[in-house]
Amino acid sequence: MDGPGQAEAKVYVALPEKSKEGKYILSWVLNNFPNDSIKIIITHVHIPAQLIPMMGTKFPASQLSPHQVNLYRKEEWEKAEKHLNDYISQCSKARFKAEKLMFVSDDVAHGLVELISLHGMINFVMGAASDRRYSKGMTEVKSNTAKFVMEKADPSCQISFICKGHLVCTREAILPPRNLSQSASMPTETNRQNVFPRNSSFDVSNLRGGMSPGFLPRSPIRPSRLHSDNYSIDFSEGTMRSDTASSIASEDVYSHSDLLSMNRDDDLEVRSLESLGSTREQGTLADVCVKLQAALADAAKYRVQLNEEICKREKAEMDLASVIQKEDETKSALIKEKQEMEFLHKHEIEMIQRQLDLLQEEHKKVQEERDNAVKEEILHKQEIKIVQNRLYLLQEEYNKLQERDNAVKEEVLHKQEINIVQSRLDLLLVEYTKLKEERDKAVEEAEELRGSAGHGSHATFSEISLLELEQATENFSKKHKIGEGGFGSVYKGFLRNTMVAIKMLHPQSLQGKPEFEQEVAVLSTMRHPNLVTLIGICSEKSALIYEYLPNGSLEDRLACQGGTPPLTWQVRTRIIGEICRALLFLHSNPNPIVHGDLKPANILLDGNLVCKLSDFGISRLLMETNSNTLVYRTEYPRGTFAYMDPEFLTSGELTVKSDVYSFGIIILRLLTGNPPINIAADVEDAIETHSLHLIIDESAGEWPFVQAEKLANLGLRCAQMRRRKRPDLESEWKLVEGLMQASSLSVSPSFKSQLDEKSTPSYFMCPISQEVMKNPHVAADGYTYEAEAIKGWLDGGHKTSPMTNLPLPHQELTPNYALRSAIQEWLVKHS
Repeated sequence: MDGPGQAEAKVYVALPEKSKEGKYILSWVLNNFPNDSIKIIITHVHIPAQLIPMMGTKFPASQLSPHQVNLYRKEEWEKAEKHLNDYISQCSKARFKAEKLMFVSDDVAHGLVELISLHGMINFVMGAASDRRYSKGMTEVKSNTAKFVMEKADPSCQISFICKGHLVCTREAILPPRNLSQSASMPTETNRQNVFPRNSSFDVSNLRGGMSPGFLPRSPIRPSRLHSDNYSIDFSEGTMRSDTASSIASEDVYSHSDLLSMNRDDDLEVRSLESLGSTREQGTLADVCVKLQAALADAAKYRVQLNEEICKREKAEMDLASVIQKEDETKSALIKEKQEMEFLHKHEIEMIQRQLDLLQEEHKKVQEERDNAVKEEILHKQEIKIVQNRLYLLQEEYNKLQERDNAVKEEVLHKQEINIVQSRLDLLLVEYTKLKEERDKAVEEAEELRGSAGHGSHATFSEISLLELEQATENFSKKHKIGEGGFGSVYKGFLRNTMVAIKMLHPQSLQGKPEFEQEVAVLSTMRHPNLVTLIGICSEKSALIYEYLPNGSLEDRLACQGGTPPLTWQVRTRIIGEICRALLFLHSNPNPIVHGDLKPANILLDGNLVCKLSDFGISRLLMETNSNTLVYRTEYPRGTFAYMDPEFLTSGELTVKSDVYSFGIIILRLLTGNPPINIAADVEDAIETHSLHLIIDESAGEWPFVQAEKLANLGLRCAQMRRRKRPDLESEWKLVEGLMQASSLSVSPSFKSQLDEKSTPSYFMCPISQEVMKNPHVAADGYTYEAEAIKGWLDGGHKTSPMTNLPLPHQELTPNYALRSAIQEWLVKHS
C-alpha cells in the first residue's frame, strides 16, 4: 500500500471476470477520480471450478490426475487474465494507469476481505448489487457479498458500493491506515521498552486491546494463521473462526520466554529497592515499603493469571495438534482413495482399449468381406453384360431371318388384308352412325326427364359447334386463356354478340366426362341469380359455355390478383349472404343437391361483385336411405382437402351438412383473410382469449366488432368437426339477413321471401333508371345496365362510367342473355 506521502495513490476496484458485467463499476471510477495521480488496481477473486469437463462430460477435480487438473487450472487462469485485460484497455483509453490483481479463493466475499487485509487497502470500490436490481433512491447494498465485505472488511479501509454506474453508499474508514512495512521479526530491547515499559506497574491488558497474556503467541512470527480443512485458528485474536480466507497483519509482540524474563527482572528490582531502603530515612523507607508491598502483591496476582493463561495456551496447542493430526489422517485417506480411483480408472481405460481393439478387428474383417463382395459383384455384372451382348446379337440374327420370312407372306396377304380392313371400316362407320343417333335420342329423353324433375325450370342452353368456339377464341389462342386446371382450360370469347367463358375438357382427363355430364345435368335444371348461368354446350369437344363474369373468382379477389383493391367488409358480408341463399336453394330441392366442392375458387363475381356458384362437376343428387337420411355414399371422396367435410373424408357419406362445413370455412376466410388450414382453431382461440380483433382482416376496412363476432361464431358453428353439431342454414338465415342489412348494402330477399313476396333483387335493377331491366347489356366498365338507359348516357356525350366515373375504354355494349333469362324467369314466378 502506498503511504500518504507518496504522489501516486491506488484505488482497488473489485470487478467480475466478464467486462460486460463490470463496465458500470469501472466507468464510475474513471469518471470520479483524476487520472494524473491515481493508479487503478483491477482486483478479481478467481474461484477454481470443482467440475472439470473431460471426454464430453464433467468430472470432480479429485477424480482426475494432478497433471490434468493443473492444465485446466492454467487454462482457466489464462482465460480470466484475458478478460481482465479488457478492463486494462478501458483504463488505458481513459489515460489511467492500471494493473490487475488476481486472488484464488473458494468464496468471493471472503477472498475480498482477505485481500483488503493483506494489501492494507485504504480505498476500495465494488458492486452493491446486480445491475438489474438497481432502482432510484437505492441507499443500501443488496447482494450478500457486498453485505459481508461491509461488515467484515478492515475498518481502516473506505469502501464505495456502486450499482449501474451510481454510488449507492460509502463505508467510511473508522481507523487510521495500518503500516505494513513494520518488521515481523522479534523486537529489540529498546523497542520493547518503547512498546511496553518495564516496571512493577506493567499492565498486560494493554496488549492488543486488553487480550490476556495466556493468548499471546510464543514467537513473533508472520500473521498467526493455521489452516485445517474447515477452520483457521487465529492466536493473535485468541479466537477460532470457520473462515478459511481470514487474515491478520503481523505485529511485534512478546513471547512466553520474554514474559518470564520480565518476571525475573521484577524480582531483581525489588531486591535493589530493599537495599536502597537501608540508606534512606526511616519515614521515607516506610512509605516506599508499603508501595513496594502493594506492587509485589499485584505482581504475584499477575503471575498467577499469567500461569493460568499459559496453561490454557498449552491446552489450545494440544487441541491444535490434535486437529492437525486429524487433518493429516484425512489427507492420507483422501490420497489412498485417490490412488484407488486412479487404479480403477486405469483398469477401465484398459478394458475400453481392449474392446476398441476387438471392434477394430471386427471392422477390418467386415471391410475385407465387403471389398470381396464388391469385387464379386463387379465380376458378376461383367459376365451378365457379356451374356446380354450375346443374346442381343442372336436376337438380331433371328429378327433378320424372321423379317425375310414375313416379307414373302406380307406381300401375298397385304392386298387381301387391305380389302378386309376397308370392308370392316365401312361396317364400323354404319354402326357408329346408328349408335350416335341412338345416343342423341337418349340425350333428348334425358333432357326431357331433367326438365320435368326440376323446379319448373327448363333448359335454356343450346348446342354450339366447335367451329363457333374456334371463331370466338381465335382458334383457342393463348391470349384468350383465362384459367387452367386438372379438368382442362378456360377461355374468354365473344360468341353470338355475348361475352362468354368457355370451359374445355382435357382430352386425357379420366374423370372429366362424368363431371361434364353432371354439371350439364345440374345447371340445365337449376336457375338462380347466385348460380352461374349455362349458355350452351359443345358435345363434340365436351365444352361448357357460361356467362362471362369479369371479376373472376372470390379466391383471386381475396388475393388481390392483378392489383385489384381488397373487398370491403360490407361486400364480404353480402357475399356470405348470397352464398347462404344459393345453398338454401340447392338444399331445398325434394331431392337435395350437394355442391361437394364449395370453395372461393369456385365462387365467381360479376361486374357488381354479385357472387355465383360454379363448377358442379362433383355435385351429387341426394337420395333417401332406409334410415330416412338424405345421403350419397362413395368409396373415393373427392374435393379440396381444406374445405372438405372431415366425416365425408372418413366415412364417404356426403350430405347437405358437408356444404355447411365448407360454408363455415369460407366465412372465416372472408372475416380474417387467413389460409383455410387450421383457421377454425385459430379463430376459436382468439375468441377464448378475447383477441378476435387481432386476427380480423384490416384490409377490408373497420369491421363493426359485434358483426365480426357474430360472423366468427356462425363460421365456427358451421365448421364443427361432428356433422350433427352443425346448424341448418334455414335456421341461420335470419341472422345472415340481419348482418347483411346492418352492413348498409342492398339486401336481396331471402329464399323463402322470394317465393312469397314480390321483392325485386337489387341486381335486376338498372343502376341508372332504378327499374327492372328488360334488355340488360354489359358496358366496358363491367357493369350491367338497361340497354336504352346506357345508350342514352353514351349518346349524351358521356365518356365515363356511370358507376365509377372512370373513362370507358370503348362504347361497345354486350347483351347479357343469362341475366335477361333469369329476370324473365323471376317475373314469371311473381306474375
